[in-house]
Amino acid sequence: MKKLVFIIDDDPVYLNFMKGHFSQMPQFETHVFQTGPEGIAALAGTRPYLVILDHLFTNAPDKTGLDYLKEIRKKQPGVPVIYITGLNDAELKEKTKKLKVVDHILKNEAFLVHLRTAMDKLDNPRPKGILGKLFNK
Repeated sequence: MKKLVFIIDDDPVYLNFMKGHFSQMPQFETHVFQTGPEGIAALAGTRPYLVILDHLFTNAPDKTGLDYLKEIRKKQPGVPVIYITGLNDAELKEKTKKLKVVDHILKNEAFLVHLRTAMDKLDNPRPKGILGKLFNK
C-alpha cells in the first residue's frame, strides 16, 4: 500500500521539485493542493501519511500556513506535517515547533536534501533516554 503525501503549496517551482522527488519513490502517492482550503477539505476524506505545508500563499494573502497548520491539528492532530517556507524567521520556526511539526525547512538550494532528511525522521525516530539526549541535540 502506498503512503499518501499531501503537498499544500502555491509555488509551481517547488511543487514540481516535490512531485519529481516523490515520483522517484514508488512507495509514495502525492496529492497536490495549490490552496490551503483545498488541502484542508481533503483531510475530511482521508488520513495522509504526511502533509507538506507551505507558509505563504499568494492566492490567500489573509492567511498563512500557520493558520492552516492549526486547522490540520484540529482535524487530524496526529498527522505528521513538514513546514516549508522561504522566510528565514526564528520566531516562525519556534511557532511551528510548538505546533509539533516534524521539521521546518527553508526553501533554498538544499531544500530536497532537507526534505528527505525530515522524511527519514518519520520512519526512523530518534532514540529516547540517554541515547536520545545525544542524538536529539
